Amino acid sequence: MTAQLRLDKGVGGQVGGTWFLRFINSSSRTCVLQGFPGVSQTNGPAGEPVGEPAVRDQGPQAPQPAPVTLAPNGAAQFEFISYPKQINECAALRTNTLRVYPPDNTESLWLPWDNLICPSPQRMLVVRAITPM
Repeated sequence: MTAQLRLDKGVGGQVGGTWFLRFINSSSRTCVLQGFPGVSQTNGPAGEPVGEPAVRDQGPQAPQPAPVTLAPNGAAQFEFISYPKQINECAALRTNTLRVYPPDNTESLWLPWDNLICPSPQRMLVVRAITPM
């Protein structure tokens, strides 16, 4: 299913804040997404994760996973939060790519993403479930 999708930076603040990233169905077939994307920072589209991957926000205020049907050219969004380095003082590492796995997929999509992240085990990234646009 990853081949049917493209990733868009969507809308949000500066890197180091909250973003609403989008999956766009670039195929001629309808597809369904449900759940949480896998998100990590890397150096390059095929790079290994730097720091900890995003943790899923399953709290009572967060959207709950539900099927989202994407018609051709349709889009769904998910909230991605990157906490600023100052919250967790560390020897931060610079990354240049955001690697995103659609739910239940083993192939990833990526975006250019210049950011700092603390090395493991500090968690600085949060992702919420996919929602309709």
